[in-house]
Amino acid sequence: MYPEQLISKYDALKASRKVWESHWQEVADYILPRKNDITRSATAGEKKGFTLFDSTGPHSNELLASSLQGILTNPATIWFELITGDPAIDDLDDVRRWLQKQTRSMHRILNNSNFQTEIHEVYLDLGAFGTGVLSIEEDDDKVVRFAARPLGEVCVDENNKGVIDCVYRCFKWNAKQIVAEFGLENVGRAVKQAYEKSSNDLFEIIHAVYPRSDEEKAKGRKASAETFPFASVYVLKQDKHTLKTSGFREFPYAIPRWTKVSGEIYGRSAGMTALPDIKLVNEMMKTILKGAQKTVDPPLMMPDDGVILPLKTQPGGLNYYRAGLQDPIKAFGADCRIDFGYQVMEDVRKRIRDAFYIDQLQMAQGPQMTATEVLQRTEEKSRLLGPVLGRQHSELLRPLIDRVFGIMLRRGLINPQEIPQVLRGRELDVEYSSLIAKSQRVTEGQAIMRTLEASKFFVNADPKTLDNFDGDSAVKHIARIFGAPQEMLRDGVDVQKLRKGRDEANEASIAQQQAAATADAMGKVMPAMAKAKEAGMV
Repeated sequence: MYPEQLISKYDALKASRKVWESHWQEVADYILPRKNDITRSATAGEKKGFTLFDSTGPHSNELLASSLQGILTNPATIWFELITGDPAIDDLDDVRRWLQKQTRSMHRILNNSNFQTEIHEVYLDLGAFGTGVLSIEEDDDKVVRFAARPLGEVCVDENNKGVIDCVYRCFKWNAKQIVAEFGLENVGRAVKQAYEKSSNDLFEIIHAVYPRSDEEKAKGRKASAETFPFASVYVLKQDKHTLKTSGFREFPYAIPRWTKVSGEIYGRSAGMTALPDIKLVNEMMKTILKGAQKTVDPPLMMPDDGVILPLKTQPGGLNYYRAGLQDPIKAFGADCRIDFGYQVMEDVRKRIRDAFYIDQLQMAQGPQMTATEVLQRTEEKSRLLGPVLGRQHSELLRPLIDRVFGIMLRRGLINPQEIPQVLRGRELDVEYSSLIAKSQRVTEGQAIMRTLEASKFFVNADPKTLDNFDGDSAVKHIARIFGAPQEMLRDGVDVQKLRKGRDEANEASIAQQQAAATADAMGKVMPAMAKAKEAGMV
């Protein structure tokens, strides 16, 4: 596309989301005040959240973001597994060992990068705005580099399948930053002049990422970034000048949405659901603060004559009035029922916490629970959060894993010679092993254990019923359910060798015992036969 076309496309996308911006601004004011610069300009270092009187909304959003990070992308555990989707192939020992090796390598790369800090910002945006933006780029030192982009500077568009595949990001840089990134020979005239003057004036830059058409791919040079599936174009908006044109092999953004209404592109959030209650509790808090102030420092009533001014309201202050005056100084309106106000506020706060799933995500306080109770509570969480987490799997985690795996492959971090032959030319799939996913698998494991437990009676009555169970398959399946590493299990070939050696050893031992018994018997028979021969009996 030409610069004019890209700028026109960005302006059209920005105009179409105008209604969203006012909504996001209100949400940010009450839930995420440090990002409340959607429709207004903010100065670096200025105070945020000065309109808030109650922190239930921001605190609930922070708890939701922290819970999502612990459930979906916990850095302490491997939260995904590479698979092929074909059980017959996934159960092969060498395939499973190689897939687990690449999974651990990818998890280590994510933890060594800035992924955990940036993904937390994405979760905060998800809970507040309903849409998060995470860019995934290659890095010379850390392999990958992540950045949570502010929603206010990003416009997105969907394809015919409802998948976001087009991102236009508009940001501001000064001349020094632009020249350092793109080179002095590639910038426009205005930027060169500002750079020579060492000016700090900011220039708007549009970074467009969109799928290339077949015609664009054909025009590009072979074996170059101009033929990659996704175009990457930087345009200086003021001069309508192209700064850089390149491309990506995978879509470099993961843009999750909390929930989505049919026909809309941007997501809706838990914060939007709770916004009326959050605004209500803020107004209630203002009223209660006024009542508390009146209770602590109430207005005074006194007669219009007979009191010597000025009135002293500090502790220990003495006020004089004429002797015999029937109307002394007394408090007015000091009997405010702020306790009732707090009771009503607590009900509203609970509705806010429920909208952010706080009570469902946190373990209930109380006496120590049994393992069965913990499992049941985890199953309840899985049912409640299943629809929401399913969208995060498809829109956040899967694009992220595909992008990182592609970068690892191009950087030589995956040895092509080690890839099992059966996997060559086959696309890989992803199976998620987050805490919620693991709890669902544990339920399956519990079903297996209960089946074996219930079968004990029949096995004791007739040991032949054990023939119904395939012990080898059961052990492998249980190990897979509980996430046991493949290294702790022997290969099928090694198991067969071990069993064959054990059988041969048993056969040799039996043969040796039989030979010993035969020799012992012969040792007893031969003397008897010798005596019988001497006696003439033989």
